[in-house]
Amino acid sequence: MIKKFEEIDATADLGIIAYGENLKNLFSNAAEGLMSLMADTKGIAESESTAINITAKDKEGLLIKWLNEIIYIKDTKGFLGKRFNINYLNDNSLKADIHGEIYTPEKHELLSGVKAATYHNLKIEKVRETWRVRIIFDV
Repeated sequence: MIKKFEEIDATADLGIIAYGENLKNLFSNAAEGLMSLMADTKGIAESESTAINITAKDKEGLLIKWLNEIIYIKDTKGFLGKRFNINYLNDNSLKADIHGEIYTPEKHELLSGVKAATYHNLKIEKVRETWRVRIIFDV
């Protein structure tokens, strides 16, 4: 199996390179990578879920909107995602279910305060049989 994501160095920011066998897998792995920057995901249970339905002009915009929605849900509702199921995805639309639970200080360890996913050097590309994207996050 290919790796899902890896952290990269970014001056004053955080970044990951996400990988996927297809675009759905890439978007899911990018979400896992984002969540791993924000919280220790080992302690997150999949006891609740929330649905996401978003649109954008292109797949890069869709990825940024998807990741920023995950940040927004964490910041406003305290919802920490563990598993990210992409149910539908095309270049302009995404429907997904995020499985996780509400943050509780006794159970969960928060890590970095990620503010937003950025378009900085963002490019979704297919390299041989693997999809890949480099994402920089404002902290």
